[in-house]
Amino acid sequence: MSATGAKLHGVLTMDRRIVPIFAALLLACAGREPVPQAPTASPGPDAPAVMQPPAFVPLGTDGGSKAPWHAGSAANQIRQAIFTGAWTAVRDKHFDKTLGGLDWDGLRRKYEPLALAAPDEPTFYRLLNEMLGLLGQSHLQVHGPGEEAASPPDEIPLPQTKTAAADAIREAGNDYGDPGLLIRIIEGKPTITRVRPGSSAAGAGLRPGFLVTHIGGRALASLPPSGRALRPVEERFRLRQLAARRLAGLVGSRVSLRCLDESDRPIEVMLERDPPAKRAIQVLNMSPVVPEVTSRQVGEVGIVAFNVFLLQPVLGEVQKAIDGFRTRGAKAIIIDLRGNPGGIGAMVIPVAARLSATPLTLGTIVYRDFSNVLATTASLGIKPFTGRVVILTDEGTASTSEILAAGLQEAKRALVVGDTTAGAALGSIIEELPGGAVVQIPVADFKTPKGMTIEGRGVQPDRRVFETRAGFLAGRDVVLDAGLDLAKASLP
Repeated sequence: MSATGAKLHGVLTMDRRIVPIFAALLLACAGREPVPQAPTASPGPDAPAVMQPPAFVPLGTDGGSKAPWHAGSAANQIRQAIFTGAWTAVRDKHFDKTLGGLDWDGLRRKYEPLALAAPDEPTFYRLLNEMLGLLGQSHLQVHGPGEEAASPPDEIPLPQTKTAAADAIREAGNDYGDPGLLIRIIEGKPTITRVRPGSSAAGAGLRPGFLVTHIGGRALASLPPSGRALRPVEERFRLRQLAARRLAGLVGSRVSLRCLDESDRPIEVMLERDPPAKRAIQVLNMSPVVPEVTSRQVGEVGIVAFNVFLLQPVLGEVQKAIDGFRTRGAKAIIIDLRGNPGGIGAMVIPVAARLSATPLTLGTIVYRDFSNVLATTASLGIKPFTGRVVILTDEGTASTSEILAAGLQEAKRALVVGDTTAGAALGSIIEELPGGAVVQIPVADFKTPKGMTIEGRGVQPDRRVFETRAGFLAGRDVVLDAGLDLAKASLP
């Protein structure tokens, strides 16, 4: 992004040298699981050599007197390159040059020998992420092959690292699907909160309000280790993401689910992973995502929901929905950002510009050496919507979603209804490391127009709504109901 933060008709332009993604769906909060090993074609004679991480060999079983990770071994050299690459990238590219006052050199001296001597790959990555976790921020983590135990046969998680195996699966596009469930923490327990109509889950008789105990034979009550202490809202977000990844897999494959029905009777079903409605899209090193934009009008209130911030094709569909509400005489608009973990930060400008007849300042993106003010300008030939705006949020509302919600809230242009957001609003980039590892680095912070930091705090709703299992069993969407009540309260 240029230092001047150039704007064209409400659209923020970006310098291609650094394109931060404000998306918690990346690595830091995603509860990532290992990359499946898909068969790949043999490389041609001119293909470049690719350094592959060695298979884990337990200590003392390498047939010699030295451990497999001894100094000078190939495995140790890869670990050294991963550690050095991650440590250096954070030192040189993190938006805070002081790194919160931490002695970064001292931390390397402490953690490097421990990580290099780790008995296995999960321990190596745990120690490396423990060091990074001392910064206490989202969007900051290293992932790589071997960091977690292999998945059971019926679970093929969504790939995230840029390896030949992951690339081969991404090429399949629509080969990835899910059985049509959303699982969230409600009243402290993993709960089905949405069942997609016509899905495998719907066919199995699953309903919102059922409690989930196991996915693929693994208990859902505990989260994978984190490199830093997580706030309760982050724990709820991570479990939501973890459940989604365990449910995802190749279309036609199956995954088991154990749950408690409305009467707390245990049931177990085997679900088939359904194909997505449209082809998944991958931007930069983000995980492939199937963009979804839905809109409808209830009386004089328009409702638009979307699951990711992408310039193409999401932005155009959202703008079309807003324009349609205005043309049909809607007096209020509800923007449903529940479960939207962010994406391309530049999208907030043209969306906000569609919602105000006067220029708005949404906040400031703070980089390492400069800052950019997020401000809207009038779009040529476009009439903005000037009625009431309500934004719906939950623990899955993160990053770019938080920037839009916080900016419009402080500008008095929107009311926020629902739950506190994730508090993960850092712009980040993802860089490849040797051996198939990747590191996600926060390269930009966000501050609201009043100078408030969203990271670690989240957007506080104007009207907080508490969801209950009983409400889901009754088929109610209490957050949407509250949003509609607030939107209609301003109508004549």
